[in-house]
Amino acid sequence: MNARDGFAVFDYDPGVAAWAAEATDLMKVIVQDTDTRSRNMRHGDTWFIGLDVLPNAADGSIGGTPLPGAWRGEVADLPLHRAQVSVVYPGYPRRGPADSEAQHRYRVRRGAAHVDGLLPLGPQRRRFAREYHAYILAVPLNEVRASPTMVWQGSHRIMQAALVQAIGTADPAAVDVTEAYQAARREVFETCRQVPLYLRVGETALIHRFALHGTAPWDPAVTDDTGEGRMIAFFRPECAGGSAEWLVAP
Repeated sequence: MNARDGFAVFDYDPGVAAWAAEATDLMKVIVQDTDTRSRNMRHGDTWFIGLDVLPNAADGSIGGTPLPGAWRGEVADLPLHRAQVSVVYPGYPRRGPADSEAQHRYRVRRGAAHVDGLLPLGPQRRRFAREYHAYILAVPLNEVRASPTMVWQGSHRIMQAALVQAIGTADPAAVDVTEAYQAARREVFETCRQVPLYLRVGETALIHRFALHGTAPWDPAVTDDTGEGRMIAFFRPECAGGSAEWLVAP
C-alpha cells in the first residue's frame, strides 16, 4: 500500500474479474430477495448497505472461484469475513426517515466520510473504537462510474496520530474519541485532497484502515443502463493482534 497516500489501486487481474463475475451473479439474486432488501435499503431506497451478504469462504473464494490479486502481497494473510456488497442507485443519497438534516447534509457534502470501526454509540452518538480492522479491500463488481468510493489522500496519518494521542495506553474500546476524531476530520478536510476511486472490474483497491473515506453522491449525468446500480464488495478483516495492533501498527 502507498504509505504516503493511504491507498493503492492494483491493475486488472483476470482472476479478480472472474471472481467479480461470480459475485455479481449472486448479488443479482440477493438484492431481489424481499426480506434481504427490506433489511438493507437506506436513504430513500438509494443505498443497499449489504453488510455480510456475500456467501464467500474465509479465503475469499466463491463457489470454488478464488479471489486472487496483487493486493495479497501487500497485507497479512488473514481470514476474510462475508463481504459487504454496497449497492448505490440513481438519486443517492435521498434523505430517509432516519436521517437528520445534519446527517443528510454531511452525506451530500462530504460523502459521509468516516474511519471504519469508530462506532457512534448511545443517544448522543459518541464515538468509540469497537472494530479493529487490518485494512479495507474494495473489489468492484461492475463498472458504473457514478458514486465512486472517495479517499482523502494522506488522511490516515492525521487520523491515526489523533487516535494514538487520544487513547494512549488505555483500552481503545473504553475511550470516547469523539472530539479527537472530529478535530482530525476537520484537519483532513482542510489539508488533504479528495480522490475518487474509479475502479474497473478486475481491479482492486487497498485502503488504509485509518484513511478517511466515503461515497460520492450519484452523478446525475451518469446513466445506469444495467439497472444494477454501482456494486462494490468490501472486505475488512480483523487485526490478528486485536486493538493493540490496530492502534499502533503501520
